[in-house]
Amino acid sequence: MVMAAVIRISVLAAASLTLSACTSASTTVRDGGDGGCVSGYVHVVEAANWRGLSEAMLTSTEWGSVASVRTQAQGGEIGSGDVDVLRVVDLLDKRERRLVQVDVWRTEEGTWRFGDWGQCID
Repeated sequence: MVMAAVIRISVLAAASLTLSACTSASTTVRDGGDGGCVSGYVHVVEAANWRGLSEAMLTSTEWGSVASVRTQAQGGEIGSGDVDVLRVVDLLDKRERRLVQVDVWRTEEGTWRFGDWGQCID
């Protein structure tokens, strides 16, 4: 009887944590100042060159443990976001499942950046 109560409490606590994590992780809508929302890149990481950016992707823990990266598209195949995207890259776990898909671009200063696009939905 006591063990069943402990199990029920543990399940409820785990469910509560899972629901609160989903709520905070899925919030990509930002207030545009006038009550509207604004789409844009979130979790932006910057590096001096492509190699440094690749290393930053592999050490990123924002979406889980990244084991490898895979380029999905590059160059003229890309038409997304609000910057000139050079590559679309998947960050993969150790089972080669996609954790997140990020866009890669260069700034006017020449540094490389990656970020995931947060689309505003009114």
